[in-house]
Amino acid sequence: MKKKLYGITAMVLTAAMLGGCGSSASSETTAAAAAAEETAAEESAGEEAAETEAAEEGGAAEVSGEELVIGTMANSLGLPVRQADLAGYFEDAGLNVSIEIFATGAPINEAMASGDLDVAVSGMASVYALATGMYTYVGDGVITTGGESIYARADSDIAKAAKSDRGVIGSAETVKDASILGPLATTAHYQAIKYAESFGLTADDFSMVSMDYAQAYQAFITGEGDLIATKMPYTNQLAEAGYVCVCDMNMVLDSPIVDTIFVQNDVAQNRAGDVEAFLNCYYRACEDLMNDEAMRRDVAMTWYAEEGITYSESDMDSEIEVKDYYTLDTVNTDTKIGQFMVDIADFYVDQEMITAEELPNVAASVDDTFVEAAKTMGR
Repeated sequence: MKKKLYGITAMVLTAAMLGGCGSSASSETTAAAAAAEETAAEESAGEEAAETEAAEEGGAAEVSGEELVIGTMANSLGLPVRQADLAGYFEDAGLNVSIEIFATGAPINEAMASGDLDVAVSGMASVYALATGMYTYVGDGVITTGGESIYARADSDIAKAAKSDRGVIGSAETVKDASILGPLATTAHYQAIKYAESFGLTADDFSMVSMDYAQAYQAFITGEGDLIATKMPYTNQLAEAGYVCVCDMNMVLDSPIVDTIFVQNDVAQNRAGDVEAFLNCYYRACEDLMNDEAMRRDVAMTWYAEEGITYSESDMDSEIEVKDYYTLDTVNTDTKIGQFMVDIADFYVDQEMITAEELPNVAASVDDTFVEAAKTMGR
Protein backbone atom coordinates (compact mmCIF):
# COMPACT_ATOMS: atom_id res chain seq x y z
CA MET A 1 0.00 0.00 0.00
CA LYS A 2 2.80 2.49 0.80
CA LYS A 3 4.34 1.85 -2.59
CA LYS A 4 1.18 3.06 -4.33
CA LEU A 5 0.98 6.18 -2.16
CA TYR A 6 4.63 7.08 -2.74
CA GLY A 7 4.26 6.60 -6.51
CA ILE A 8 1.25 8.95 -6.79
CA THR A 9 2.92 11.62 -4.66
CA ALA A 10 6.07 11.48 -6.78
CA MET A 11 4.10 12.05 -10.00
CA VAL A 12 2.33 15.08 -8.51
CA LEU A 13 5.62 16.60 -7.33
CA THR A 14 7.14 16.10 -10.79
CA ALA A 15 4.18 17.93 -12.35
CA ALA A 16 4.69 20.79 -9.90
CA MET A 17 8.32 21.22 -10.91
CA LEU A 18 7.46 21.18 -14.59
CA GLY A 19 4.74 23.84 -14.09
CA GLY A 20 7.13 26.59 -12.92
CA CYS A 21 7.16 28.75 -9.76
CA GLY A 22 4.13 30.99 -10.34
CA SER A 23 1.90 31.44 -7.29
CA SER A 24 -1.28 30.30 -9.10
CA ALA A 25 0.34 27.19 -10.52
CA SER A 26 1.93 26.48 -7.17
CA SER A 27 -1.43 26.69 -5.38
CA GLU A 28 -3.10 24.43 -7.92
CA THR A 29 -0.24 21.95 -7.76
CA THR A 30 -0.30 21.93 -3.96
CA ALA A 31 -4.06 21.31 -3.98
CA ALA A 32 -3.65 18.53 -6.54
CA ALA A 33 -0.92 16.91 -4.46
CA ALA A 34 -3.06 17.04 -1.34
CA ALA A 35 -6.06 15.56 -3.16
CA ALA A 36 -3.93 12.78 -4.65
CA GLU A 37 -2.46 11.88 -1.29
CA GLU A 38 -5.91 11.86 0.30
CA THR A 39 -7.25 9.62 -2.47
CA ALA A 40 -4.28 7.26 -2.15
CA ALA A 41 -4.68 7.13 1.62
CA GLU A 42 -8.37 6.28 1.27
CA GLU A 43 -7.55 3.52 -1.23
CA SER A 44 -4.88 2.17 1.08
CA ALA A 45 -7.23 2.18 4.07
CA GLY A 46 -9.90 0.47 2.01
CA GLU A 47 -7.50 -2.27 0.92
CA GLU A 48 -6.32 -2.82 4.50
CA ALA A 49 -9.93 -3.05 5.71
CA ALA A 50 -10.74 -5.56 2.98
CA GLU A 51 -7.72 -7.66 3.88
CA THR A 52 -8.67 -7.56 7.56
CA GLU A 53 -12.22 -8.63 6.73
CA ALA A 54 -10.95 -11.47 4.55
CA ALA A 55 -8.63 -12.60 7.31
CA GLU A 56 -11.47 -12.59 9.83
CA GLU A 57 -13.77 -14.50 7.49
CA GLY A 58 -11.33 -17.03 6.08
CA GLY A 59 -8.40 -17.20 8.49
CA ALA A 60 -5.27 -15.17 7.91
CA ALA A 61 -2.94 -18.15 7.54
CA GLU A 62 -2.48 -19.69 4.12
CA VAL A 63 -2.37 -23.37 3.19
CA SER A 64 1.23 -24.32 2.42
CA GLY A 65 0.67 -27.07 -0.14
CA GLU A 66 3.26 -29.22 1.63
CA GLU A 67 2.37 -32.83 2.40
CA LEU A 68 0.36 -33.15 5.61
CA VAL A 69 0.69 -36.68 7.02
CA ILE A 70 -2.17 -37.75 9.27
CA GLY A 71 -2.13 -40.80 11.53
CA THR A 72 -5.41 -42.31 12.69
CA MET A 73 -7.31 -45.61 13.10
CA ALA A 74 -9.86 -47.40 10.93
CA ASN A 75 -12.74 -47.03 13.35
CA SER A 76 -15.24 -44.38 14.44
CA LEU A 77 -12.34 -42.23 15.64
CA GLY A 78 -10.83 -41.93 12.17
CA LEU A 79 -14.10 -41.95 10.23
CA PRO A 80 -14.32 -38.15 9.82
CA VAL A 81 -10.84 -38.17 8.24
CA ARG A 82 -12.02 -40.83 5.80
CA GLN A 83 -15.23 -38.92 5.02
CA ALA A 84 -13.40 -35.64 4.50
CA ASP A 85 -11.08 -37.38 2.03
CA LEU A 86 -13.93 -39.08 0.14
CA ALA A 87 -15.97 -35.87 0.01
CA GLY A 88 -13.04 -34.00 -1.53
CA TYR A 89 -12.85 -31.50 1.31
CA PHE A 90 -9.08 -31.79 1.66
CA GLU A 91 -8.50 -31.31 -2.05
CA ASP A 92 -10.91 -28.37 -2.23
CA ALA A 93 -9.06 -26.72 0.65
CA GLY A 94 -5.73 -27.06 -1.16
CA LEU A 95 -4.40 -29.60 1.35
CA ASN A 96 -1.91 -32.25 0.24
CA VAL A 97 -3.00 -34.99 2.65
CA SER A 98 -1.54 -38.45 3.24
CA ILE A 99 -3.40 -40.76 5.66
CA GLU A 100 -1.66 -43.51 7.63
CA ILE A 101 -3.69 -46.17 9.48
CA PHE A 102 -2.65 -47.67 12.84
CA ALA A 103 -4.13 -50.36 15.10
CA THR A 104 -4.01 -48.35 18.35
CA GLY A 105 -2.82 -45.05 19.75
CA ALA A 106 0.56 -46.27 21.02
CA PRO A 107 2.10 -46.71 17.53
CA ILE A 108 0.62 -43.34 16.54
CA ASN A 109 2.56 -41.80 19.44
CA GLU A 110 5.71 -43.56 18.23
CA ALA A 111 5.23 -42.28 14.69
CA MET A 112 4.68 -38.75 15.97
CA ALA A 113 7.81 -38.98 18.12
CA SER A 114 9.89 -40.11 15.13
CA GLY A 115 8.55 -37.23 13.03
CA ASP A 116 6.77 -39.50 10.53
CA LEU A 117 3.39 -37.85 11.19
CA ASP A 118 2.30 -34.23 11.23
CA VAL A 119 -1.16 -34.76 12.71
CA ALA A 120 -2.58 -37.41 15.05
CA VAL A 121 -6.30 -38.15 15.24
CA SER A 122 -6.11 -40.55 18.12
CA GLY A 123 -7.46 -41.73 21.47
CA MET A 124 -6.53 -41.84 25.13
CA ALA A 125 -2.93 -42.86 24.48
CA SER A 126 -2.47 -39.27 23.34
CA VAL A 127 -2.04 -38.21 26.96
CA TYR A 128 1.45 -39.73 27.00
CA ALA A 129 2.45 -37.77 23.92
CA LEU A 130 0.97 -34.51 25.21
CA ALA A 131 2.81 -34.96 28.51
CA THR A 132 6.13 -34.60 26.68
CA GLY A 133 5.44 -30.99 25.66
CA MET A 134 6.31 -31.82 22.03
CA TYR A 135 2.82 -31.37 20.61
CA THR A 136 -0.10 -28.95 20.34
CA TYR A 137 -3.66 -30.09 21.07
CA VAL A 138 -5.86 -28.45 18.42
CA GLY A 139 -9.25 -30.17 18.50
CA ASP A 140 -11.60 -32.66 20.16
CA GLY A 141 -12.55 -35.83 18.32
CA VAL A 142 -15.29 -38.44 18.60
CA ILE A 143 -17.43 -38.55 21.76
CA THR A 144 -17.94 -42.04 23.22
CA THR A 145 -20.74 -42.71 25.69
CA GLY A 146 -20.63 -46.53 25.68
CA GLY A 147 -19.51 -49.65 23.83
CA GLU A 148 -16.16 -49.92 25.61
CA SER A 149 -16.59 -52.91 27.91
CA ILE A 150 -14.96 -55.65 29.94
CA TYR A 151 -16.09 -59.24 29.37
CA ALA A 152 -15.72 -62.48 31.32
CA ARG A 153 -16.49 -66.09 30.52
CA ALA A 154 -19.94 -67.09 31.72
CA ASP A 155 -18.57 -69.89 33.92
CA SER A 156 -15.96 -67.73 35.67
CA ASP A 157 -16.18 -66.73 39.33
CA ILE A 158 -16.08 -63.09 38.24
CA ALA A 159 -19.20 -63.47 36.07
CA LYS A 160 -21.00 -65.30 38.87
CA ALA A 161 -20.29 -62.58 41.46
CA ALA A 162 -22.83 -60.01 42.59
CA LYS A 163 -23.85 -56.96 40.56
CA SER A 164 -23.44 -53.45 41.97
CA ASP A 165 -26.04 -50.70 41.88
CA ARG A 166 -24.39 -49.38 38.72
CA GLY A 167 -24.44 -52.80 37.08
CA VAL A 168 -20.77 -53.71 37.59
CA ILE A 169 -20.25 -57.46 38.11
CA GLY A 170 -17.43 -58.87 40.22
CA SER A 171 -15.85 -58.51 43.64
CA ALA A 172 -12.53 -57.67 45.21
CA GLU A 173 -11.92 -61.36 45.82
CA THR A 174 -12.66 -62.51 42.27
CA VAL A 175 -10.96 -59.63 40.43
CA LYS A 176 -7.77 -59.48 42.51
CA ASP A 177 -4.82 -60.98 40.57
CA ALA A 178 -6.93 -61.34 37.43
CA SER A 179 -5.27 -61.06 34.04
CA ILE A 180 -7.01 -58.60 31.70
CA LEU A 181 -6.25 -58.69 27.98
CA GLY A 182 -6.12 -55.41 26.05
CA PRO A 183 -3.84 -52.68 24.74
CA LEU A 184 -1.91 -50.58 27.23
CA ALA A 185 -2.33 -46.80 27.40
CA THR A 186 -5.78 -46.88 25.83
CA THR A 187 -9.40 -46.57 26.93
CA ALA A 188 -9.29 -50.34 27.57
CA HIS A 189 -6.47 -49.91 30.08
CA TYR A 190 -8.17 -46.90 31.67
CA GLN A 191 -11.43 -48.79 32.06
CA ALA A 192 -9.62 -51.80 33.55
CA ILE A 193 -8.15 -49.55 36.24
CA LYS A 194 -11.52 -47.93 36.97
CA TYR A 195 -13.13 -51.38 37.11
CA ALA A 196 -10.60 -52.55 39.71
CA GLU A 197 -11.04 -49.33 41.67
CA SER A 198 -14.79 -49.96 41.91
CA PHE A 199 -13.91 -52.87 44.22
CA GLY A 200 -11.36 -50.93 46.23
CA LEU A 201 -8.46 -52.40 44.27
CA THR A 202 -5.63 -50.64 42.42
CA ALA A 203 -3.74 -51.13 39.17
CA ASP A 204 -1.25 -53.24 41.13
CA ASP A 205 -3.97 -55.78 41.95
CA PHE A 206 -4.40 -57.06 38.39
CA SER A 207 -2.17 -57.64 35.38
CA MET A 208 -2.84 -55.94 32.07
CA VAL A 209 -1.64 -58.26 29.31
CA SER A 210 -0.77 -55.97 26.42
CA MET A 211 -2.30 -56.96 23.08
CA ASP A 212 -4.02 -54.93 20.39
CA TYR A 213 -7.78 -55.33 20.18
CA ALA A 214 -7.86 -57.98 17.45
CA GLN A 215 -5.14 -60.08 19.10
CA ALA A 216 -6.78 -59.80 22.50
CA TYR A 217 -10.11 -60.97 21.08
CA GLN A 218 -8.58 -64.01 19.43
CA ALA A 219 -6.59 -64.86 22.55
CA PHE A 220 -9.59 -64.52 24.85
CA ILE A 221 -11.96 -66.71 22.84
CA THR A 222 -9.27 -69.41 22.74
CA GLY A 223 -9.00 -69.43 26.53
CA GLU A 224 -6.33 -66.90 27.45
CA GLY A 225 -6.80 -64.33 30.22
CA ASP A 226 -9.48 -63.96 32.85
CA LEU A 227 -11.04 -60.84 31.35
CA ILE A 228 -10.85 -58.79 28.18
CA ALA A 229 -11.16 -55.00 27.97
CA THR A 230 -12.22 -54.14 24.46
CA LYS A 231 -14.41 -52.07 22.14
CA MET A 232 -16.73 -52.50 19.17
CA PRO A 233 -17.09 -54.64 17.14
CA TYR A 234 -15.54 -57.13 19.58
CA THR A 235 -17.94 -56.20 22.39
CA ASN A 236 -20.92 -57.09 20.21
CA GLN A 237 -19.31 -60.31 19.02
CA LEU A 238 -18.55 -61.38 22.59
CA ALA A 239 -22.11 -60.64 23.69
CA GLU A 240 -23.55 -62.62 20.80
CA ALA A 241 -21.24 -65.54 21.69
CA GLY A 242 -22.56 -65.68 25.26
CA TYR A 243 -19.74 -63.96 27.15
CA VAL A 244 -20.77 -61.78 30.09
CA CYS A 245 -20.30 -58.00 30.15
CA VAL A 246 -19.06 -57.31 33.69
CA CYS A 247 -18.48 -53.60 33.13
CA ASP A 248 -19.35 -51.00 30.51
CA MET A 249 -17.50 -47.73 30.56
CA ASN A 250 -20.59 -45.73 31.49
CA MET A 251 -20.82 -47.78 34.69
CA VAL A 252 -17.48 -46.54 36.02
CA LEU A 253 -17.02 -43.16 34.32
CA ASP A 254 -18.95 -39.98 35.07
CA SER A 255 -18.32 -38.33 31.71
CA PRO A 256 -17.93 -39.51 28.10
CA ILE A 257 -14.56 -40.24 26.53
CA VAL A 258 -13.45 -37.54 24.08
CA ASP A 259 -10.76 -38.41 21.57
CA THR A 260 -8.02 -36.11 20.36
CA ILE A 261 -6.49 -34.17 17.50
CA PHE A 262 -2.93 -32.98 18.07
CA VAL A 263 -0.09 -31.83 15.85
CA GLN A 264 3.66 -31.41 15.94
CA ASN A 265 4.65 -28.12 17.59
CA ASP A 266 6.53 -27.00 14.49
CA VAL A 267 3.47 -27.70 12.34
CA ALA A 268 1.37 -25.55 14.67
CA GLN A 269 3.95 -22.78 14.55
CA ASN A 270 4.90 -22.82 10.87
CA ARG A 271 1.86 -24.28 9.08
CA ALA A 272 -1.11 -22.77 10.89
CA GLY A 273 -3.08 -22.50 7.66
CA ASP A 274 -2.77 -26.25 7.09
CA VAL A 275 -3.98 -27.01 10.62
CA GLU A 276 -6.94 -24.63 10.36
CA ALA A 277 -7.97 -25.97 6.97
CA PHE A 278 -7.64 -29.58 8.18
CA LEU A 279 -9.87 -28.89 11.17
CA ASN A 280 -12.46 -27.17 9.00
CA CYS A 281 -12.55 -30.22 6.71
CA TYR A 282 -12.64 -32.62 9.66
CA TYR A 283 -15.60 -30.95 11.39
CA ARG A 284 -17.51 -30.54 8.13
CA ALA A 285 -17.11 -34.30 7.67
CA CYS A 286 -18.33 -34.83 11.24
CA GLU A 287 -21.45 -32.87 10.37
CA ASP A 288 -22.00 -35.10 7.33
CA LEU A 289 -21.78 -38.20 9.53
CA MET A 290 -24.17 -36.79 12.12
CA ASN A 291 -26.74 -35.65 9.53
CA ASP A 292 -26.85 -38.67 7.20
CA GLU A 293 -26.99 -42.03 8.96
CA ALA A 294 -27.30 -44.05 5.74
CA MET A 295 -24.17 -42.44 4.32
CA ARG A 296 -22.36 -42.92 7.63
CA ARG A 297 -23.16 -46.62 7.58
CA ASP A 298 -22.00 -47.04 4.02
CA VAL A 299 -18.74 -45.11 4.42
CA ALA A 300 -17.89 -46.79 7.72
CA MET A 301 -18.64 -50.38 6.80
CA THR A 302 -16.96 -50.10 3.40
CA TRP A 303 -13.83 -48.61 4.93
CA TYR A 304 -13.69 -51.06 7.82
CA ALA A 305 -13.99 -53.98 5.39
CA GLU A 306 -11.19 -52.55 3.25
CA GLU A 307 -9.01 -52.45 6.37
CA GLY A 308 -9.83 -56.09 7.21
CA ILE A 309 -12.26 -55.35 10.07
CA THR A 310 -15.39 -57.50 10.25
CA TYR A 311 -18.36 -55.29 11.08
CA SER A 312 -22.00 -56.39 11.12
CA GLU A 313 -25.11 -54.26 10.81
CA SER A 314 -25.72 -54.75 14.55
CA ASP A 315 -22.16 -53.58 15.24
CA MET A 316 -22.93 -50.46 13.24
CA ASP A 317 -26.21 -49.96 15.12
CA SER A 318 -24.28 -49.98 18.40
CA GLU A 319 -21.61 -47.63 17.08
CA ILE A 320 -24.14 -45.06 15.96
CA GLU A 321 -25.89 -45.28 19.33
CA VAL A 322 -22.78 -44.55 21.43
CA LYS A 323 -20.52 -42.51 19.14
CA ASP A 324 -21.22 -38.85 18.39
CA TYR A 325 -19.19 -36.15 16.66
CA TYR A 326 -18.51 -32.50 17.30
CA THR A 327 -19.22 -30.14 14.41
CA LEU A 328 -18.14 -26.60 13.57
CA ASP A 329 -21.16 -25.39 15.52
CA THR A 330 -20.58 -27.45 18.68
CA VAL A 331 -16.84 -27.91 19.14
CA ASN A 332 -15.23 -25.71 21.83
CA THR A 333 -18.57 -24.28 22.92
CA ASP A 334 -19.91 -25.49 26.27
CA THR A 335 -16.65 -27.30 27.05
CA LYS A 336 -13.20 -26.04 26.09
CA ILE A 337 -11.26 -28.44 23.90
CA GLY A 338 -8.79 -30.71 25.64
CA GLN A 339 -10.55 -30.83 29.00
CA PHE A 340 -10.93 -34.61 28.93
CA MET A 341 -7.21 -35.05 28.30
CA VAL A 342 -6.40 -32.71 31.18
CA ASP A 343 -8.65 -34.76 33.48
CA ILE A 344 -7.09 -38.03 32.30
CA ALA A 345 -3.61 -36.62 32.89
CA ASP A 346 -4.54 -35.91 36.52
CA PHE A 347 -5.73 -39.49 36.89
CA TYR A 348 -2.60 -40.89 35.25
CA VAL A 349 -0.38 -38.95 37.65
CA ASP A 350 -2.24 -40.61 40.52
CA GLN A 351 -1.58 -43.95 38.82
CA GLU A 352 2.11 -43.03 38.32
CA MET A 353 1.68 -43.53 34.58
CA ILE A 354 2.93 -40.01 33.89
CA THR A 355 4.96 -37.87 36.29
CA ALA A 356 3.86 -34.82 38.23
CA GLU A 357 6.56 -32.86 36.37
CA GLU A 358 4.98 -33.81 33.03
CA LEU A 359 1.43 -32.95 34.09
CA PRO A 360 1.53 -29.20 33.26
CA ASN A 361 2.57 -30.00 29.69
CA VAL A 362 -0.86 -31.49 28.95
CA ALA A 363 -2.85 -28.37 29.82
CA ALA A 364 -0.20 -26.15 28.22
CA SER A 365 -0.49 -28.07 24.94
CA VAL A 366 -4.12 -27.05 24.42
CA ASP A 367 -4.56 -24.21 21.91
CA ASP A 368 -8.10 -23.48 20.73
CA THR A 369 -7.14 -20.70 18.32
CA PHE A 370 -6.89 -23.18 15.45
CA VAL A 371 -10.39 -24.56 15.88
CA GLU A 372 -11.79 -21.05 16.31
CA ALA A 373 -10.11 -20.00 13.05
CA ALA A 374 -11.50 -23.13 11.38
CA LYS A 375 -15.00 -22.10 12.40
CA THR A 376 -14.67 -18.79 10.52
CA MET A 377 -13.81 -20.55 7.27
CA GLY A 378 -17.39 -21.62 6.61
CA ARG A 379 -18.60 -24.79 4.92
